[in-house]
Amino acid sequence: LIDMAELSDPILITIAVLITAGVVWKIMSEQAARMVEEARSQSEVKVATSEARLGALTDEKETMQREMQNAFELAAAEAFKTAVENADEEKEGSFSEATRVLSESMVGYMEAIQRAKEEDIARAATLGERVGNIGDLGITLAEETRELSLALRGDSQAQGAWGEVVVENLLQSMGFIEGRDYVKQLSETGEDKTRKRTDFILNLPDNRQVVIDSKVSLSAYTESVNADEGEDKISAMKKHCNSIRKHAGDLASKNYEHMESIHTLDFVLMLVPLESAYIDAMRADPGLYEDLVGNRRVKVVSGSTIMLALLLIQELWKRENQSRNQMELLQKAGSIHDKVTLFLESFTEVGFELGQARAAYDRARDRLTDGRGNVIRQTEQMAELGAKVKKDLREKSGVKKLAEEAEEE
Repeated sequence: LIDMAELSDPILITIAVLITAGVVWKIMSEQAARMVEEARSQSEVKVATSEARLGALTDEKETMQREMQNAFELAAAEAFKTAVENADEEKEGSFSEATRVLSESMVGYMEAIQRAKEEDIARAATLGERVGNIGDLGITLAEETRELSLALRGDSQAQGAWGEVVVENLLQSMGFIEGRDYVKQLSETGEDKTRKRTDFILNLPDNRQVVIDSKVSLSAYTESVNADEGEDKISAMKKHCNSIRKHAGDLASKNYEHMESIHTLDFVLMLVPLESAYIDAMRADPGLYEDLVGNRRVKVVSGSTIMLALLLIQELWKRENQSRNQMELLQKAGSIHDKVTLFLESFTEVGFELGQARAAYDRARDRLTDGRGNVIRQTEQMAELGAKVKKDLREKSGVKKLAEEAEEE
């Protein structure tokens, strides 16, 4: 050590100071080096830790991306399968609707054919029955007319009312229904401003009608029948013929076709209910026949011929109904043709769509099961790696089969 007494020398003092400073610098340098080394070591540890964390985050991110992709693919496959099933159900519903409509059309067509057949049979039977009854009706009508004409001798108004009764009884006995088939005592003002009144209006097909008049007077004929042979009988018969001629002329001038509520034919049926009264008039006055035939607006009918006319009208209605049935059959046949066409179109479309759906299903199935990294295999691996699941993928037989196919790839 340096003696303190020697420190009074300036040189020695300077040397001592330098030595002390060197020692201090060395100590501080060593401390600084240690601090730098420690800081470097800590930085390396932090960097390594950060790199490890970054690597872990990267791995976690990749794992999450794979899981999301797998889940998306599985959801897409499930959605596609659902869409295919819905499409199949929709096509099946369309197909079922087409078959139902076709079946209903066929049933309606067969019912219409059966109905037309039954009506033809009934029409033939009714026609035969009506023809067979004409003789009986003619005899009955003649007897009633003769008896009533004698009872109503000389009373024109009563004879007119009686004529209406005769016609209505005849209509009803042949199956005509008031309000549907005929109207009686229709009165209205026509286009020519005259008041018109009809005894009977009988409906015809195609919205047409025919007027029947029943008010021919038989008073003169009754006088002729009751008179002795001679001038009185001849005179009474002449009056009877003139009465028929005049009544026919009056009917022709009434112009029933001008009535607005009906579309009548251009002639009137004038009934002479007593057959003998009509025949005797034709024999007594040959010109009467020519006059009546020349009068195109009036057609004279007797007890027997009016029945034939009514029978003809009935036949016209039956033919009209048959024609309507035939039109209905044609319409149903056309409808069936159209339904069959639509059915075949739907059938072809369903077949095409089923083929398309099958091809799409096969493609989706291949994406689920093909390759080592297929969707099903990766989904099962997620469960194997610890993913929390609530259902076993192989729980159902259909999915289990797909999983087994995916496992074999």
